[in-house]
Amino acid sequence: MDNIISYLLVSLLIIIIPGPDFFIVANNTMKGSTKNGVMAALGISSGHVVYSSIAALGLIFILTSSYYVFTAIKFLGALYIAYLGLKTILNARKPAPIAAEDYQIRNISLFKSYRQGFMSTILNPKAILFYISILPQFVSRDEGSLKIIALSSLFICIVFLWFALCSFMFTHIKKLFNQPVFRTVFDYIVGVILIGLAVSILNFKQ
Repeated sequence: MDNIISYLLVSLLIIIIPGPDFFIVANNTMKGSTKNGVMAALGISSGHVVYSSIAALGLIFILTSSYYVFTAIKFLGALYIAYLGLKTILNARKPAPIAAEDYQIRNISLFKSYRQGFMSTILNPKAILFYISILPQFVSRDEGSLKIIALSSLFICIVFLWFALCSFMFTHIKKLFNQPVFRTVFDYIVGVILIGLAVSILNFKQ
């Protein structure tokens, strides 16, 4: 149970840190409509389906069949999460990329929104790193591809739900995210938690 909770926390914190996917959903929602944001979220989720399918076919166990390879991947995963935490803290006081002005609503193709979300994930090396570095920390050698599929599906569901929720809320919270105090506190909290989780991954045993 503790392992699942740690996985959920790691997944959620990785997902909610603003990145290319976050701003694609924001842009499609504020320039188009909520439907555009949801379609972008669906595209992002589809990109993760591709990588999770590759992982379920055995890529993870090829990479983790050796103790030394597994140890290297574990350190890489911990360093990646610690890097995200440090970067979040260091960027806490930088101005937010989303402007405060209102966007003019336009008719944007739903397929275009989907395509932007899909490509942002497929071309994002961090998405690949999750499946070859983060996910293996929570799968033992004797659990097989079923657990990979289960954990990947859980991650993909969280991805879609988070970005779909963002698409519904961006209209109301875009001004809130431009308030320096709110964004700074939020970034510091997320950064510290990520670094703590990186330490816990280093202590994880296969």
